[in-house]
Amino acid sequence: REQLARAGIETMAPFTDFPHLKQAFTAGERWPVPAERLDAAVADGVITDEDARRFAADGVIGSHLEILERNDGFRGFNQTGISDIIHRTDPRVTA
Repeated sequence: REQLARAGIETMAPFTDFPHLKQAFTAGERWPVPAERLDAAVADGVITDEDARRFAADGVIGSHLEILERNDGFRGFNQTGISDIIHRTDPRVTA
């Protein structure tokens, strides 16, 4: 993470931080949303007018990259950590 920070890449707090396995996501990349998609989402009742204004101004999180480091021959994954990060990055939960 320190190496990425020096390169200007922001990361979220790790969701796994064991000696044999480290996992984190980059901060979400914001993508613009076309006005017609926002209008349709408001018309369908999926988002509010306030959400649409915020998404138009700030964009929406479109992607994260996972940073993964496995040590000591470890080949598995951390299901609890994965479930946690999926919940923390779900826009329906974080909105």
